[in-house]
Amino acid sequence: DLQPVNQLHLRLNVASVAELSSGENNGSANGVDMFVTVHRLDEPLAEFPGYVHEPKTILPHPILSDLALATKRVPNPWQRRVPDARPLRLETGKNLTFATRTLRVKAGEALQFTLANPDVVPHNWVLVKPGSLRSVGEASNQLVADPEAFARHYIPHSDEVLFHTDIVPPGSEFTIYFRAPKEPGVYPYLCTFPGHWMVMNGELIVESDMP
Repeated sequence: DLQPVNQLHLRLNVASVAELSSGENNGSANGVDMFVTVHRLDEPLAEFPGYVHEPKTILPHPILSDLALATKRVPNPWQRRVPDARPLRLETGKNLTFATRTLRVKAGEALQFTLANPDVVPHNWVLVKPGSLRSVGEASNQLVADPEAFARHYIPHSDEVLFHTDIVPPGSEFTIYFRAPKEPGVYPYLCTFPGHWMVMNGELIVESDMP
């Protein structure tokens, strides 16, 4: 039953030309995953033989209940300015992506990080410990059933989360201040809005500050 949602995961099983020619349809082996946002539903397609109208109740968009909790939002702990912080700006892209998949910083560097969101749906930016992309991402998927998740900016309760922005509404931006991890390495970042992380992620490469 299709309803307005922030993210809809469609898996389409597509038959190959050879399968169509042979009459053997093994489309499940050629599955294509699609992620779409459903803001509103159009009128039902009725122009085909045998169509029978069935009453359908369209539920309110989930984001409306999220906005109702906006007054209870948890303050972001990284809004205090850090002296001599280098500006670092990241924009969201189309189709649940970050415009830049790789960012580079020096170990321990002071940063003024801004997430700009020109997209049409809300997003956030979460930096996590090396190797924890999947565990934090899967935890974020569970937040879809948490009525207070929006108040926490869809941040999972996890020691693997290092820094994060608030949820940034469409057409807005949000800035935090922090020092890059002291340990060089590859630190994943992701959007933890439920369902986004699988395609909306990247890497913060922390390089040694030694010459």
